[in-house]
Order: sequence, then structure tokens, then C-alpha cells
Amino acid sequence: MCAATINQPHMQHLSVIRWDAADDHGWLCPWDNLNWQTGCCTKGQQFACDRCNSDSQCCKTLESCVSCCLAPQHNASAIYSKDYRSPGRSETGRWGSPFEYCRGKCRTSSKSTVHENAYLDSHHHCFSQSGKPVMPLPPAPQLPTSVKVEVGEKGESCTATCNRTNSICALQHMIAMNHCNVLRTHFACEAGCDNSGGDVQPSYVSADAPKEQQPTDCLIAESETQFNCDASHANTQRLCPCAQTSQIVTSIA
Repeated sequence: MCAATINQPHMQHLSVIRWDAADDHGWLCPWDNLNWQTGCCTKGQQFACDRCNSDSQCCKTLESCVSCCLAPQHNASAIYSKDYRSPGRSETGRWGSPFEYCRGKCRTSSKSTVHENAYLDSHHHCFSQSGKPVMPLPPAPQLPTSVKVEVGEKGESCTATCNRTNSICALQHMIAMNHCNVLRTHFACEAGCDNSGGDVQPSYVSADAPKEQQPTDCLIAESETQFNCDASHANTQRLCPCAQTSQIVTSIA
């Protein structure tokens, strides 16, 4: 008998949408190939990752996400007993099985939405650790090995951030930070990622900022001329390129 996610005693972990179902063995099948007595797919596709983005580990449907998450290469059987149901909160307990872990991870959350009313991408059911899609944007410029990405404290300039790591803000490399996907690897960006005309970009606006300052938004500069190592704002955290030793540019014309 298979585990199942609909509300029947013998099918508590079967994941079902209008046309498809996924069982706890990783099988994805149409409804007419589902044994409703056992909760198992009688035939279909096991570990169906063809509806998923392999880079972001996000899928178009909950069922395909659960099926792909259960594939051996994604190691759910080793991860589920180590992760808390709510990240960082021990009081929520740990997942009870690989299927329960995958089903929980694949449910959509604010991480996969823009302004909480639209999805970032059609592949918005994610089992990755970040739990959010990678935006289909051009790749960010590569940084030289001598430049490290550092996250500033709230209200701190990039000059101060880099000084804390005994390095110098490399203004000429700030363009590599000015990219929504780069910001999303360091901040939750719960409210989305938007262009801004200020001088503290790229940055993240803190959750306790006034509403008019776009709290939990990630901000990128509209133009390279906005980049400024010394600028700071009381309600933002900056993302900074810090160089140990290099030819440092202090201004951009």
C-alpha cells in the first residue's frame, strides 16, 4: 500500500491535482492509472523530472515536484530526518518520511511569488533549499577571485562592510551585484526585486521599514552611475564587492 496526500485514512500522503497524482514511491500518473484502494499509481512515470527546471529544482506542478524530489539523486531519504518542518524552528519537529518532506517542500510559499499575488515563474513548486525559482535573466558578470561578495549590516555602507573584512569596496565590480538572481542568493526578497533610482543599490529593504520604502524588497540600480561605495540607508542591507588587493575604482563617470 502506498502513502497518499488526499484526506482518506489509507491515502494520507498521495499528492493529487485535477489530472495527475504522485505516490510515495515517486510515481506520477493520470487519475485513471491510480488505484484508489491502495493509493498507488498502477503505471506512469517514476521520478518525473521532465516538468522541472534542473537548475532551480522547481517544477510546474506539485505532483511533478513531489515525484522528482523523491528521485535518488536528490537524496530526500537522507535529508528528511535532519530538516525541521519550518527552517530553523525546532519546535515544529522534523519530517516523518521522504514523501512528507517532499510534499511539504513542494508547496508554494511567498518565496515563489512577486508581491504575494503572482508567481515568479511557471516553475514555482520548488524542493530546493532556497525554495524559490531562478529568474530567467541574463547571467550576472563574473567576479575575479580577488573580489568577494559581502552582505552589509542594516544601515551600513559598502565601504564599512568591506573594512570589516580588511578589504576595500571595488566599485567597478558592483555591476556584478546588481542582478536580481544574485540578490536572491543572499536575501529572501519576499516582496520581489525592482529597479530603484537611489544610491544604495543593490540592496535589501528590511522588514521593519515603513511601507512607502518597500519593505522586504530587493532593489537594483537603474544605471551604473548610481553605484556608490559610501552610501547607506537606515533600513537597507547592501550587497558589496570587496577586494583584498586590486586596482580599486572610487567613482564611475
